[in-house]
Amino acid sequence: MFASPAIPDEKATALIQWLIYQAWEKAPNEELVAATAERIVEAGVPLDRCRVAMYTLHPEIGSLMFDWDRAENTAVTGHRHEIAYSRDESEEWKASPLRHMMATGTLRLRRRLIGPDAELDFTAFEEFRDEGFTDYYACMFGGAEALRLIREGERSCGALLRWLTRHPDGFSEHDIAFIDSIVPALTSAIQAHLDQEISANLLDAYVGPLVGGRILKGEIRRGMAESLDAVLMIADLSDFTSVSDIVSKEEMVSALNRYFDAMLAPVHAAGGQVLKFLGDGFLAIFPCEPEMRQETARKALQAASEALTAVDALAETEADLERPAMGLNVALHLGEVMFGNVGSRDRLDFTVIGPAVNEASRMESLCRSLGTDIILSETIATLLPEQTRLLTRTELRGVKGERALYAPLPAASGAMR
Repeated sequence: MFASPAIPDEKATALIQWLIYQAWEKAPNEELVAATAERIVEAGVPLDRCRVAMYTLHPEIGSLMFDWDRAENTAVTGHRHEIAYSRDESEEWKASPLRHMMATGTLRLRRRLIGPDAELDFTAFEEFRDEGFTDYYACMFGGAEALRLIREGERSCGALLRWLTRHPDGFSEHDIAFIDSIVPALTSAIQAHLDQEISANLLDAYVGPLVGGRILKGEIRRGMAESLDAVLMIADLSDFTSVSDIVSKEEMVSALNRYFDAMLAPVHAAGGQVLKFLGDGFLAIFPCEPEMRQETARKALQAASEALTAVDALAETEADLERPAMGLNVALHLGEVMFGNVGSRDRLDFTVIGPAVNEASRMESLCRSLGTDIILSETIATLLPEQTRLLTRTELRGVKGERALYAPLPAASGAMR
């Protein structure tokens, strides 16, 4: 196990106490790493460069690295690098001493880079030497479970830390002991900040930033809800059922991901918030203040149009690759909804409910029979009279009274076929 010296010296103790306090602060981790490195230098350790690599829970990002370089210590003192997941390791990573540490469960790796004791058994060490560094020290830190996973070659929540100096004599044993003594407090402070970031990342990924932000603020009590004006967008892939009958489950999941990427990018860009996926479709809202209704409706219609264009382009690519193609149907409706927590005592959903949601859903189901890709409610069409045309007046299943349904003019949507 990684064990720090039993009695850190006075300067190390002061830095550890400062790091414990920082665990409660909200400063970005890149600033925390930079400030820690500066304090290490002030304590007399000849540190010139350091890196702290931490694993994170994120759908697209596997780990985060926080770098500090003494020579580049200007107004921006720290740098963050996001490392995306990859099935194939790069040649650079395969040859990395940090990769070697993970693969072998090595908790400490020390190399002199110059002189008779130099050991340049990794290409990275030669590169560091050529940059003027004289000594390299790396250490791995984590709880018992993290270390077990590392030894078994699995992804963990531990940390890898790298320290470099240009001092002619390299690091002294006291310097290494100093670094070892502050590593637990440093990684704990970073993890405390990272845990909040991870929570936000996961909530953003699974429920969206609008809902995620409210949950993190404590809006978690069942029945807690508010009235909200919003443009509702309900979208559904056409021909999904027939396509799912002729491709494998794995191919279907992969196809859904491609289509969701295509159709949701314009929704997010226009300020829409996806509240839930509905199998092969989704429910999104565009919240709006009374004075912004027309602008919000315009943005929502533009997003729907761009989503259709993106799906059409993807469908052409799918056809070229001899994969089944799908289309998209969209309904837009402006109305008042209740936005908040609904569910049982032990399972909640932060969503929108109300007649407007049901009405939008019934509208979307009529796209095919009315021969249009986008159906707009009268509340949308009234705000955008120059961009819409009347389709029909009809009753919607489960909705009282007749409803006027509209479609965007070709010049407004580019989606009519």
